[in-house]
Amino acid sequence: MGDSMTVDEHRQRWVDWVRRRPEIAAQTCAGRALLISYIFPPIGGSAVQRPAKLAKYLPRYAWGVDVLTAGHNRFPWRDKSLLADVPDGCRVYRVSGHEPACTARSLARLVPHAGWAGRIEDGLHWRLSTLVQRCGCGDPQSLWVGPAARFALRQHRKTPYEAIISSGPPHFVHRVALRIARRTGVPWVADVRDPLVSDFDRPPAAARKTRSMLRLEAQIMRHAAMVITTCPSLADEYRRRFTDRRPESICCVTNGFDRDDLAAALDITPDNREECVFVAAGAFYGRREVSRIVTPLQSVLDRHPEWANRVRLVISGTLDADQRRRWHENRPRWLSLAGYLSHAAAVRMTAGAACAIVVVPQCRHGETSIPGKTFELLALPTHLLALVPTNGDTARIVREAGASTVTAFEDAPQVAAAMERIITDHFSGRLEWRRNWNAVDRYDRACVAKDFAACLDVAVDEEASPVAHAIGTSDIEIGATDTADNTRVQATSSGVSASGADPLNVSISPQLR
Repeated sequence: MGDSMTVDEHRQRWVDWVRRRPEIAAQTCAGRALLISYIFPPIGGSAVQRPAKLAKYLPRYAWGVDVLTAGHNRFPWRDKSLLADVPDGCRVYRVSGHEPACTARSLARLVPHAGWAGRIEDGLHWRLSTLVQRCGCGDPQSLWVGPAARFALRQHRKTPYEAIISSGPPHFVHRVALRIARRTGVPWVADVRDPLVSDFDRPPAAARKTRSMLRLEAQIMRHAAMVITTCPSLADEYRRRFTDRRPESICCVTNGFDRDDLAAALDITPDNREECVFVAAGAFYGRREVSRIVTPLQSVLDRHPEWANRVRLVISGTLDADQRRRWHENRPRWLSLAGYLSHAAAVRMTAGAACAIVVVPQCRHGETSIPGKTFELLALPTHLLALVPTNGDTARIVREAGASTVTAFEDAPQVAAAMERIITDHFSGRLEWRRNWNAVDRYDRACVAKDFAACLDVAVDEEASPVAHAIGTSDIEIGATDTADNTRVQATSSGVSASGADPLNVSISPQLR
């Protein structure tokens, strides 16, 4: 371990660190912002963490938040526990648009026999999604943009917002914010969590999709008052490519970890030395191939038969169809496919493991993005194996935090050597997991929200805004000025409701108490 402290003492130091929260000074009211995110609790998955934590912590820095999100539940994961992050006073507008999920649901409701409705809805959703893609309309979910923008404009006329925030992917949410900003002149902060043009998947993106994303990227850079990335390299790239913007209007605010989430693992006992468990969490698709972890580990176990039944690898997350089929049919006995777990369950599993694994493939997307899970893994008392580009931002952050091993995901011999060292050190009691907790502190979600709030403060300052064009309506969908008279709204907290005939179905969800 490198010092005289026992594992239990190190674990207690971590517990004390988790309970020591950053101090937040009292703030005067800065304004209210509309946060546009297509996914939001109770939808689960790692991508929902950023918008959920912004809604939770921005009010502590005097920015009230309303949320505009999708009005359907046809998503692969649900985690109702995440609703606890939604604070009192945050109104969540769940707007149904023209996406296949919403259209299929509306049509299925016309079926008189309730027993058939679900089956008919599933069939309609599949057929409508296929039709939209074959027509070249891109992501079928992007049909949410028009209705969402119209609803947001109506809400702004009722109660004006001081700022608009769009957080993607999916990146079509930026189109909603663009329409609102051009129509109203409200400062727009674009939270670009991943590159718009991605090479994460092995087949290259269609040329039409690439051109569409490049146009959207140019519109963001032209019209957004502030552009925020989660990775320093992506912010640097944007500053180099878009020289007509002031450099300070493009900044990086990383993802982070929430001490409230770590509390679920405070009672976890240290992993025993009789078994060495690796946990790799996240979504494995495209270049993120499980085989690049399994194959090196298999070679290590072949060289060390004495480790049989003492080493396990757990994949906590989802696999694409090809990988799921492959590993269900040819799974080594030491490999477990846990599937999607609730956020709390995933934190507990990782906290009890010998080593966590984070994966970033060598590609442009990998070089300009940091997996959001990285910061939570660094905040746990577990050694971290970072299979990432060795000169990238993820590697730098992991090295600064300590208790980690960094090697390239694609270098199978080095991955095998790293795993062999980790297993050997674990069984001998020498595995390093002492972190520089002061370095990790800066990624506390409360601190991250403070930086985000500072960007909002700059965006609403007219002198600081990079936008220097007249507000026009060329990008506004015809009909955006419709009144709200025929919109159906439900406000469960007050019991007030109004009904009409508008197919735009909107529900307003307060925090569940």
